[in-house]
Amino acid sequence: MFNNYSLITKMSGMFILLMSCLFSQMAFSSVTMIGNRIIYPSDSASVDVEFRNKDIIPYAVQTWLDDGDDESTPATGKAPFIASPTLFRISGNGGQVLRIAFNGARNLPQDRESIFYFNFLQIPPINAGDESTQKKNKMLIMLKNRVKVFYRPSSISLDSKLLFEKINVTSSKGSNGTSINIENNSPFYASLIDVQVKQGGQLFKQKADMIAPFSKGSIVFKKIQDLKSATVIVDYLNDQGARMSHEYEINH
Repeated sequence: MFNNYSLITKMSGMFILLMSCLFSQMAFSSVTMIGNRIIYPSDSASVDVEFRNKDIIPYAVQTWLDDGDDESTPATGKAPFIASPTLFRISGNGGQVLRIAFNGARNLPQDRESIFYFNFLQIPPINAGDESTQKKNKMLIMLKNRVKVFYRPSSISLDSKLLFEKINVTSSKGSNGTSINIENNSPFYASLIDVQVKQGGQLFKQKADMIAPFSKGSIVFKKIQDLKSATVIVDYLNDQGARMSHEYEINH
């Protein structure tokens, strides 16, 4: 069992510091997943997830899924999916394919997406390095990555490209500045990256969070008091993890 806390263990007369470090960007890991999100169509028996090891040494990789607990472990993670294999060895400069299958343990909504999270933990070998290095105390860093899994009912899948048309952008003024209000009227999660406001020769930019289906979100721009002659640009991630931009007219 692994967790996200530091653990000190004595092994063969030397102390090894085992640290589980959380990283949202897979670029820090030697073992990476191909793609940065998983789309699971409801009519699929399973989906494949591909891994690559960019290092010359092998690693062990442990996997599990959860339904939103970012501190979940293989023992506590809860999700209606099965990952196979849950633990595997990936060779240096090698690859591995893992299969994720929906087990039907929950009745999920069929009129909108549901979201879960896939976790994989990169575990280095204890005996990595030359003989002189192996005799010294070591710090072994285990890297945990976490990616979104979107369960997509087949009844809505054909409309995924129409997300932009289902987004309504308005503004409102408050004591702290101007709010850009984004209403997601689609059955899909709107994976926002940031919101930009172009006004005259100035560009204002704020990070934005994902908005659930049929939900709303707001981003406050403290330096903007009036949106006259302004354009709002919303940046999204599409199904392939690519950045997409769309301009909206503001409805006051």
